[in-house]
Amino acid sequence: MAARACRRTWRMAFALAGIILLSAADLALALGHLQTRGLFEANPIAAFLIEATGSAMVLSAYKMLTVGICVGLLYRLRKHVEGEVAAWCAMVILVITALQWHAYTRQLDGVDPISLVGTGLASERLLFLD
Repeated sequence: MAARACRRTWRMAFALAGIILLSAADLALALGHLQTRGLFEANPIAAFLIEATGSAMVLSAYKMLTVGICVGLLYRLRKHVEGEVAAWCAMVILVITALQWHAYTRQLDGVDPISLVGTGLASERLLFLD
């Protein structure tokens, strides 16, 4: 039983570290795009904060707060199988997000994102940070 708990501890540590690292990469990519070529933000809360404040600090604080709450809750549930399942689900979602980032940046290589506005290819408004 102790060996199983030890393995779960390591799996949870790996999953939580992965959540933090993938979330940091997501934030870095979003900020990079928002400050250079623009971004079509899918998260309505993040899009609102970008439009309302135009601040990288506000967006960063929001994203760090949400990731911190998620990791904190998962850490509290680390000894339960449900907590481990939730952590791995979060990892899968973030890996899918990373794959979407890869597709997004490849799709925009050589394309001016502003030219997509009004073509029907952009369902959301192109956002920028100051």
